[in-house]
Amino acid sequence: MYYSSGNYEAFARPKKPDGVDSKSAYIIGSGLAALSAACYLVRDGQMEGSRVHVLEKDSVPGGACDGMYYTSVGYVMRGGREMDNHFECMWDLFRSIPSIETEGVSVLDEYYWLNKADPNFSLCRATEKQGQDAHTDKKFGLSDKACSQLMKLYLTANEELYNKKITDVFDDEVLNSNFWLYWRTMFAFENWHSALEMKLYMQRFVHHIGGLPDFTALRFTKYNQYESMILPMIKYLESFGVQFQRKLFR
Repeated sequence: MYYSSGNYEAFARPKKPDGVDSKSAYIIGSGLAALSAACYLVRDGQMEGSRVHVLEKDSVPGGACDGMYYTSVGYVMRGGREMDNHFECMWDLFRSIPSIETEGVSVLDEYYWLNKADPNFSLCRATEKQGQDAHTDKKFGLSDKACSQLMKLYLTANEELYNKKITDVFDDEVLNSNFWLYWRTMFAFENWHSALEMKLYMQRFVHHIGGLPDFTALRFTKYNQYESMILPMIKYLESFGVQFQRKLFR
């Protein structure tokens, strides 16, 4: 997939690479990125599934999106991913991954239909006094000085931010604002984290700004990401004969 000219190139089927039938792939780990790489090797690289080997040290695949089923509570996951409209490569891949619940439906279809029918949003973004609405009221609460600090960070060269903390570039004008409350609780930032990481996140997720107060920018699954993403990818790969080898590299 290229995405350099809209969907003209994005949805064209690549030609089979020269020599792919004599090559093998060994992928270490079975997280979202690793499983995506295996899927692309099979779908676009047209590599025989039996030549793709996914090596995992744990008994449960999925990386941070792994899932363990407990009879009392259902699936428990260690982590997840905040999905949004601009995961172009992933959505392109998911249109090829069949649902494990509904025949003839893709994982992308499941995401799209669900989020159209039941859009994600939060009725109450922040609470205080044992659960009372904090009345942040979708307001960022940024002064002109705070806006200037945010813009300055956004435009600062990466090299100038090495070894600097967020508190080196923001003062209380930002850190006491609703914006910072929304941002750090959505992206798991602390005041002492890297200023460069903050800048990179701002550039990557600038399109999320309008959805920070109520999470409307995010897309969610019907169940959880392990059942809705990881398991369908594994089933898809197994259908092509991809080899999964677990409990290695201990």
